[in-house]
Amino acid sequence: MIFLARSLSNRRCSMADWTQLPYDLITTIANYLTSVEDFLAFSSVCRSWRSVYSNKNWTPGPQFPWLMLSEKRNDETRGFFSFDQSKLYELALPEIRGRRCWGSSHGWLVTAGFDLEIELFNPVTRVRIALPPQFEFPKQPKMGMVLDWSRFVYKAIVIKRLLDSRKIDDEYVVMAIYGLERRLAFARPGYNSWVAVKNSSCASFRDVAYFEGCIFALCEMGSLLLCEIDGPDAPRAVQIGSPLGYDLGRWDQLYLVESSGDLLMVIRHDYDIWTEYYYETVDFTVYKFNFDTGNWTEVKDLGDRALFVGHCCSMSLSTSNIVNCQPNSIYFTVDKLKRWWIYEVKQTGRDMGIYNMADKSIKNLYSGVDSPSYYSCPIWVMPALS
Repeated sequence: MIFLARSLSNRRCSMADWTQLPYDLITTIANYLTSVEDFLAFSSVCRSWRSVYSNKNWTPGPQFPWLMLSEKRNDETRGFFSFDQSKLYELALPEIRGRRCWGSSHGWLVTAGFDLEIELFNPVTRVRIALPPQFEFPKQPKMGMVLDWSRFVYKAIVIKRLLDSRKIDDEYVVMAIYGLERRLAFARPGYNSWVAVKNSSCASFRDVAYFEGCIFALCEMGSLLLCEIDGPDAPRAVQIGSPLGYDLGRWDQLYLVESSGDLLMVIRHDYDIWTEYYYETVDFTVYKFNFDTGNWTEVKDLGDRALFVGHCCSMSLSTSNIVNCQPNSIYFTVDKLKRWWIYEVKQTGRDMGIYNMADKSIKNLYSGVDSPSYYSCPIWVMPALS
């Protein structure tokens, strides 16, 4: 299909006036395209074909997330590697130069800069949406405990929620884990300040996920909390699941992800040699939450699912209709800025890979050139037009 779109843009195809096709037919053709790359090529054929893009009248199919590479020094372009196309795209994005970014499954990046401004940014459409700045978070660090701007927000998660049963309107909510104590707050576009979410467990937050119309948060030791941010009462997070405690074993990071009707906790295990400042992910353990018992049960096989974790919103995808995506696997990128910076200094590993749940092996994820910086590391982002 994409070959057809590119061929029609060639002037030699003069036997028919493809620009005069009915709009409904153009839309039908466009919806056979599954990836953003193909659709953008399709929309460049002519003005009438581009109208489908302008009206956002396109429903993408299953896609492989892009790997957004680190920021280059003295360069406004950012590299995005498409595993689907096995191609590196260089996009001129001066809007995010010098900014830390978190990826998401909805096409948006959350960005934060030295100016303390925080935004939603779509790298495909280059649309920017302001969020409350860093100094509008509740319970700022006390004097002498100030965090560097690039480390104030530990993680930012973009949640897309339907506003009505007709599924024609939605909203974006950004959940942010921040500060030395890793508190939780949220904001919507148009808010003037971040709203605190009171934590009933007093444990530090690690991740947030949207599951069956509700927002859940994961804390240290694996305790699960339900976040109630709407209604007359002050926003709060109520513990509904018991922690694993010492069953976690030696862990580095915890992730929470919705996967095919289940809510999963992914535990990332690492090995470190402190004298060399070297860290390496060596294993993953996955648990499914049982809402009847309030406990976690270990999962040995993900079936056709692939999980994507790292410095981003955790994602789960069915691999059945995605080219080059390996089932029963966990795709991971480095998840700590300190570590990514050390990789440049020590000229050693990058802690990114594809973990196979069946044999516990780890394959290389990306072998291309990437330059670490103290505020920028590779992340996952699902390309989208809205």
